[in-house]
Amino acid sequence: MEFACCWHKELLSPGECPYLGPGEEDLLLNRRKRFLRRCLECPRFLEDLRALDEADPLAGLFPWAMEELRELRVQLQTQTSQLETRNREIRFLHEVSLVLQTSVDMDEVIALALTAVTAGKGFGLNRAFLLLVDKERQNLKGYFAVGPRRPEEAEVIWREIEEHDYTLRELAQLFLEQKMPSEREKFKDLLETLSVPLSRSDHLFVRTLNDQASRHVLDLYREPDIDPAQVHTLGVREMILVPLISKNRRIGLLLADNVINQRPIAAENLHSLKTFALPVSFAIERATLYERLQEELVKLTEANRRLKEQQELIVRMEKMALVGRITSNIAHSIRNPLTIIGGFARTLIKSTPPDDGKRQYIESIVREARRLEEILQEVLNYSESLHPTLDLWDINNLLTGVVGSLHEDLAIAETDCRLRLDPGLPQVRLDYKKMSYCFRSILTNSLEAMGRGGRLEVRSERHGDQLQVIITDNGPGMNQEMIREITAPFFSTKEKGSGLGLSLCARILEGHGADFEIQSAEGIGTTFIIRLGIPN
Repeated sequence: MEFACCWHKELLSPGECPYLGPGEEDLLLNRRKRFLRRCLECPRFLEDLRALDEADPLAGLFPWAMEELRELRVQLQTQTSQLETRNREIRFLHEVSLVLQTSVDMDEVIALALTAVTAGKGFGLNRAFLLLVDKERQNLKGYFAVGPRRPEEAEVIWREIEEHDYTLRELAQLFLEQKMPSEREKFKDLLETLSVPLSRSDHLFVRTLNDQASRHVLDLYREPDIDPAQVHTLGVREMILVPLISKNRRIGLLLADNVINQRPIAAENLHSLKTFALPVSFAIERATLYERLQEELVKLTEANRRLKEQQELIVRMEKMALVGRITSNIAHSIRNPLTIIGGFARTLIKSTPPDDGKRQYIESIVREARRLEEILQEVLNYSESLHPTLDLWDINNLLTGVVGSLHEDLAIAETDCRLRLDPGLPQVRLDYKKMSYCFRSILTNSLEAMGRGGRLEVRSERHGDQLQVIITDNGPGMNQEMIREITAPFFSTKEKGSGLGLSLCARILEGHGADFEIQSAEGIGTTFIIRLGIPN
């Protein structure tokens, strides 16, 4: 019998079988292998088989066996393909999980998770939406979305990915660093529309989250439990919904679709996303907890800072109280003898003729006694309680009065003092006597620092919800260390000063709840800025 196929030959020469291609030369020398891999599908072999069927009835069984064998081969190929897909998914999930298990940055977790859902090297869906339960656990809010909104945009994205051949991690990193803000803005309106109160237990999103069961919706337009506006905004019929749950705690909901290519979503996609949702849920919860921990840490740090400031204030107040008691005792002990000395000196000067040689000594006693009395008065003022008696006053009238009381001193020092007062200022609540003393101390300090021929400017203006008084001189100025020390008790830049004027001024302003700022530069001058709150 003549055979059309070469199945009966042990060895073949090259080119003898037209169905053997390049790379299959080993089949020329192996009859069994050649028969199983090629002959069973060869049309010539089928001709020989039909010829055998006519000669031998037993050969009629071969087509059944071959049909079964082909079906088994198809099943094997399908299972092999599924196995390869599963292996790829396992490697992919392993790669993603490594990042998800170590990251505590919410944006990084979201970028990786949604990139994995939409990337071709991941699950390959067109779009993904993430809805998260808010901190108050009152709403399921649209948090983020990834994917194109138009076909043209999809073509650009897919072409860019194909040209650069990014890995999944590179895609996620690129998305995090360059595209996250723009994507957030692109889907802002859509995410707002998708937000749903958790109290709406009948809503498709909330029901899916509460049931902790994934859904494959084939036609959103026929779903009664979703708002028509949301369906219209999504613009797609088929969608999968995967709840994100961590230890029975509701984290959020993952939505995905193929809005661009309209490819049906396979059951394997849903199964894979359900598996993927577990590490994503844990990663999001961990990142959320880390964010809250950071917020609490900031609050504790701020509370600790305020506590430290309060402790320092208490210590400073205790020291100041001690200084006050000591200075008060010393001042009262000195005041009585000093008053007697000054009184006798003034009596003596009245009875001493101008041409008497002793008169200049008596005048010196009177002058220095008066200076000592002024210093003692400052000491006593410093040791007094500084809780102000507040009332509404016109700051411009107060400043005009203070400058007027220094008219003689300004004239003696040949100082040009200019008032630039805003006439439209509201009244402020202050202690007139103590604030007068405060401004007088600042002006006196500037006068003594400038010497003869200086320039002073006193300005009032509104500064937001505060009233601002600015006193500027063209004196020698101060360095930063002097600025820090100038409001400390008993510090003075003048040889004969008590060092209490500006310290007492600072305490008065503190009692008024006012801001006190000193700006100065050596060789240029000094500016004192006082800001008082404007009452409502």
